[in-house]
Amino acid sequence: MKAKPFFLVILVAMAAFLMSECRSRNKPGGPDPGAAPGAETNQTMEDETDESFSGGRGKPLGVKSGIIEYAYSGDKTGKSTQYFDDYGMKSAVYAEITARGETSRGWSLTIGEDQYMWDINSSQGMKAKNPMAKMLMDTSGGDIMTIMADMYGQMGMHQSGTEMFQGKECAVFKGDIGKVLIWKGLMMMMEMKMGDIVSRQEVTSIKTNLHVDGKYFRVPDNINFNEIPGF
Repeated sequence: MKAKPFFLVILVAMAAFLMSECRSRNKPGGPDPGAAPGAETNQTMEDETDESFSGGRGKPLGVKSGIIEYAYSGDKTGKSTQYFDDYGMKSAVYAEITARGETSRGWSLTIGEDQYMWDINSSQGMKAKNPMAKMLMDTSGGDIMTIMADMYGQMGMHQSGTEMFQGKECAVFKGDIGKVLIWKGLMMMMEMKMGDIVSRQEVTSIKTNLHVDGKYFRVPDNINFNEIPGF
């Protein structure tokens, strides 16, 4: 298994992808990899609501839907696109990441607490129960900021005011190891430093409260998913 590049992305973006040495002659199922990232950047965006970031249970994000493009630099390079709906209860991420000379291309799909991960060139994938996703199902927008503050606090980071990024007023978490910007529950920028290794992920395009095609949230029927313990 060539899993390391994708599991680096798991830690950064709460997403996971499978990188397998088993290659398939069949074209992978699920969302069309040729259409991502940036497949729907020409969609008409609905008016962005000024909704307070304190939605009800099962609404962990402060916006209903969106398409976000990220760029990676530092110890890993590449790009990813996140599609989400139902206030984050459904999420799909396509990423092309190069780390330590290896390039991986794959999808991570989260529906409720179930997470599916597969490489676009393989007929094999992984499925797991994601306890973080389960926890988010029971949270509101206000709760998630408390959860994030606790999580980053355990990493030696503390909440420190706000900062504008890509036109959004973001909550700032920072410490000796780096800095993270969060807007309505969405990660806008993260820069981490461990010794001489620096890793950065940042939003390059964000569109919210627009129609996201349901094809991104379908489990492909021609991928064999192997159950793995929750993480």
